[in-house]
Order: sequence, then structure tokens, then C-alpha cells
Amino acid sequence: EEMEIICQDPYSSLNPGYTVEQLIKEPLVIHNRGSRQFMRERVSLLTREVGLKEEHLGRYPHEFSGGQRQRIGIARALSLQPRLLICDEPVSALDVSIQAQVINLLQELQQKHGLTYLFISHDLSVVEHLCSRIAVMYLGKIVELAETRALYESAEHPYTKALMSAIPIPNPRLRRERIILKGDVPSPLHPPTGCRFHPRCPVAMDHCKVQEPPFKEVSPEHSVACWRVA
Repeated sequence: EEMEIICQDPYSSLNPGYTVEQLIKEPLVIHNRGSRQFMRERVSLLTREVGLKEEHLGRYPHEFSGGQRQRIGIARALSLQPRLLICDEPVSALDVSIQAQVINLLQELQQKHGLTYLFISHDLSVVEHLCSRIAVMYLGKIVELAETRALYESAEHPYTKALMSAIPIPNPRLRRERIILKGDVPSPLHPPTGCRFHPRCPVAMDHCKVQEPPFKEVSPEHSVACWRVA
């Protein structure tokens, strides 16, 4: 009850046979939270908080846009008043113009309800905007963990540096040197020995191929798993 999830695809995550009211109320019914009157008031409050209208409660998911469906999913996730929300690529399926609206909504709800987000995303610009602490993963392993500012100012792991080099700069006069990784991502079922990134790493050593690097603290707010880091 204290942990809920906001799914990547707002359409497939909502039951098409339920109205908006039923979708938001369902967790309350399953966990037997309060009277019918309480449930109606709770659904009405959540509807307004996510930017929907009372008139939407009797409609079905297919009658809404992608952004509106994601707002329904957010309201549903908040129905039991969780402390932790797992946000699994919550804006990647939305139009760019709608992404900012949903991100701003998530920030407003976080501040209002004191929520903690576990935000999963490939969009590093969104991550920088929304997150205070970042874990970079490669093939199922965390390779770098840092406060957001520290990571974006001084990334240490070669994979993180390659990711950072792909972030677009909103200025046509400025250019960032791209780091193009060679080869394909190995199968997670049969990962490479040693450091999992070594087959694609531009600075890999022989030692990287045989032994997995330990997690090293480069500062109180920054740790990295790489043999190249002192």
C-alpha cells in the first residue's frame, strides 16, 4: 500500500472496461478503505489534483488522449496515499508537448504529498530536471551512483560519459564531442566476464576482462564501479 507504480504505457495499464471513477476507486475497494462516501470524495479530490474534471469520471480510457490517460494512472497510483511511487518511463510514450505538463504535475504532487520517486528513464534531460540522485545501470548492474549535480558535472564511468555526450544542447552554435560506443549490448543472460562493459569500453584494460570492479567512493556523494578510477 505504501508503494505504487506509474506505468510506461498509460493505455495498456488501464482496464478498458472501467470508467475513470472505477479505475481510481478500485484500489480503495480492494483494500477496503473507508465508506462509499469516503471513496467518492477521495476519487473527486484526486481527479482535480491531476488536472481532470468531474465530468470525466463516467468516461472510459479510450475517450482520452495519452496525456490524460497518464493523469488517470497517476490518480490511481495516489489513491492509497503511498510514500513511494515507481515511475517506469512515465513520459516516454507521450508527445513532447505533453511530457513537460506531466513532469510538472509529478513535481507538484511530490511537494504537496511528500512523495519519494524511483524514476526510471532513458531521457537524461528529464532525469536531470526531476531527480536528486541518479544510479546509472549497464546490463543490470549499477556502474555509477551520484547526486545529480555531481554526476552531470563530473561523470567518471566510461558508459556514463558516453550517455552524457548524447544529450542534445539547445544551441546550434555549440557542439558536444560525441562518444560513439562500438559493438552491440551483450545478452544479459550471458554477460561478459569481469566488467560487463569492457567489450564496448574505449579505455578497457586486460584486468577489466577478468575481474568485476568494486564500487569505489570518489567523493561523499559519488561512487563508481570502474578499474580506471583511482
